Amino acid sequence: MNKKDIVRNYVKKHRNFSLSQIIEETNFDKKLVKDYLFQLNEEKSVYDAGYGYYSTVAQEFPFESVRKVETIRQDIKKKYPLIDFLIWDTKLFAPLYHHTQTHHITFVEVETEAVFPVYDYLDSKHRFVLKEKRVKSFFAGFDVTRDPVVIRVIPSRSPRNGNVPALEKILVDMYLDLNKYNYIAQSDYFELWWDLLRLYRINIGELLSYSRRRRCLKTLIPQLTDNINSYAIDFCHIMSNVGRSL
Repeated sequence: MNKKDIVRNYVKKHRNFSLSQIIEETNFDKKLVKDYLFQLNEEKSVYDAGYGYYSTVAQEFPFESVRKVETIRQDIKKKYPLIDFLIWDTKLFAPLYHHTQTHHITFVEVETEAVFPVYDYLDSKHRFVLKEKRVKSFFAGFDVTRDPVVIRVIPSRSPRNGNVPALEKILVDMYLDLNKYNYIAQSDYFELWWDLLRLYRINIGELLSYSRRRRCLKTLIPQLTDNINSYAIDFCHIMSNVGRSL
């Protein structure tokens, strides 16, 4: 068996892995391994998962259109064409929720100086528009049954595709929202993780980078690795390695 076949066999046995893992396993030169991985990527056998991580999962999460999101997106673009913003709705994951979610939140994230004007504008056009306040009283009185629109500040260097936040950003933000908004239970949140890992490719590099910037990586990792499913073993192994290095 030649060296490329050894690398290929390693790839076939893992859903997620790091460059350092495969080098350690094969004891091959780093440049040689990277060259083979590049060739396998060209063959669609392996995919980049960010910052030295790789995946053999071809499918990416499909961001299905949500009518309310599209309406608000167009409103903002028309009124404030130069404003940087991100928008998504918790309804995005409706097909994967294990319990029916009858109410949803639309999150609109904008630059700090745009929070007030965007809030005022959307409040004049849509029902139940709220400006997030980082005080307990705001979250204590939050009513998800109104399907509200929440305006808040966009975190710096948020991974994205245009005005759509990346899946990895959404998952980290949902984790930080668990004890604030009541649109998903903690158990359902982690079930959502396992379903996403089973079906779609996660950009591990973006996930780690963004969760570090949001200062939640140390708490997120042990909770992700507590309940390991068979299809998530490789992912959890990577998370465990990262956790030991923190």
